[in-house]
Amino acid sequence: MSQDDRPRFGLWLADHALPLGGVALVALGVTGLPMALPLGWTALALAFFGWVAEAEGIAVPRPGRLAIRPLGCWETPLAFTVRRGRRVLLFTREENGEDGGWSQSYTVRQREGGPAPSPCWEVPLGRGSEWSLRGQAPVRALRFEHHEKATYVDRRSLDSALAGTRP
Repeated sequence: MSQDDRPRFGLWLADHALPLGGVALVALGVTGLPMALPLGWTALALAFFGWVAEAEGIAVPRPGRLAIRPLGCWETPLAFTVRRGRRVLLFTREENGEDGGWSQSYTVRQREGGPAPSPCWEVPLGRGSEWSLRGQAPVRALRFEHHEKATYVDRRSLDSALAGTRP
């Protein structure tokens, strides 16, 4: 197991702790510990409701990840918003005029408070905009995860990308 796989395994384990713990508690309840049975079924029901919520597009809290509102249905979104405390951050990729692809860095803008809007190209970003320019962040620094219809960004990768933003 490489260094990069260890945090991912920990996140996988955190994601599956509720259903695995529920199965273990149900097994304990069947074999003679009656108090474990209702706890096991409760854990399994909560895991099921979390899965249904994500299948409907509702992001459930996940350890080590932040829910994002992406634009673009690829592995790496073209734009997304994420809430960090009271700040809302908007990450956008510009079209690369040379080869017709997308730039290798996100332009990061921020604003204080308010709801996190869905990213769209009509957001007013010129002078007088409520979005202040924070800088550029490399696309390759961010790691995304897709669960059903919800998308997340790895908290560590987001922190390191924000720490390395350059104006």
